[in-house]
Amino acid sequence: MNARSPRGLMRRAWATAAHRLGLREDRGHNRAERRRSRRLGRARNQRGVTVIEIMVSVVVLAIVIAPMFDAFVRGRVMVAHRGEERVALRLVERKVEQLLAAGGAMTGSDADITSTHMAAGTHPINSAITLITRGDLDTSNDVIGDLTWEVTSVTWSDAGGTWDDATYKHVVTKLAWPLGAHRDSVSVITIIN
Repeated sequence: MNARSPRGLMRRAWATAAHRLGLREDRGHNRAERRRSRRLGRARNQRGVTVIEIMVSVVVLAIVIAPMFDAFVRGRVMVAHRGEERVALRLVERKVEQLLAAGGAMTGSDADITSTHMAAGTHPINSAITLITRGDLDTSNDVIGDLTWEVTSVTWSDAGGTWDDATYKHVVTKLAWPLGAHRDSVSVITIIN
């Protein structure tokens, strides 16, 4: 096709006008440019976030966070519980040391936990003891337990008569908490001669 033919002139005029107006001719050499603009368009469309994607993200996040939060709460409760057990065991050991120091004698009144009364039976009358204080003036949120010791007199004799009869006291010292609705307890068994 000749550039001077009517058809060639028309193409040339169109190309000049398209160039001046910023339009592009839709020819085969612009295919690469069209592909590039389609890719950019697709990428532009993929930049946005849909409501469904947001909802799926929230559900997945909830599924992951809920068990982690539960694990933290349970861990904190378990640490507090172990702390209560440790303090309770120490208080029971301290009471056993007091009873051993008394040596089985019936000393002191049986009114409260400061007693070292060792007559047969369960002691004391008022067994309340503060296990853990929360560090404030409000005592209603302190952990209070029951500290008791049960004394049983036991006589052990030798059937052959080679040695004298032995009398000792079997003492079970127990701390149960919380007061009134025992959930946990710690006990130590001691033999006092």
